[in-house]
Amino acid sequence: MCKLPTNKIQEYIELLKIVKKRLESHNQILTINKSNILEILFENSEHLSAEDILKLSRTKHNNSLKVTTIYRTLNNFEAYGIVDSIIIDDKKRYELAYFKQPHYHLYCQSCHKINEFESLEIHNKFLENLKNIEFRPTNFNVIINGVCEKCQ
Repeated sequence: MCKLPTNKIQEYIELLKIVKKRLESHNQILTINKSNILEILFENSEHLSAEDILKLSRTKHNNSLKVTTIYRTLNNFEAYGIVDSIIIDDKKRYELAYFKQPHYHLYCQSCHKINEFESLEIHNKFLENLKNIEFRPTNFNVIINGVCEKCQ
């Protein structure tokens, strides 16, 4: 189990319960490998690629997790609504879908950092406009490319 600050333990336990139920509904169980990947995503606020998760897993868990296992797990997690992904610079990056407010990704083209910008007002406006054109989204990601304050 991961070493979390006290204020994050309850959130992590809640996440595990949700993920276990979601996996069980697809006739899967929460294996050690899946748990390790979930833990890495929970502990990191960054948007991680499969390769990032592989490096962190080898450092943290000293295991022989294979990149194919990570890709398969992430694909399943995404299909089951456990993670969301975005593609930046032809690389797929993942973040947990739970406990997230509607947000937008601000991608710095100079330092390649991804920041998040939350706005329920913008989100509701998007949904309102989509309703006007009779389109029902199942998911959407907004990536705003530019240069961050630090790199300007």
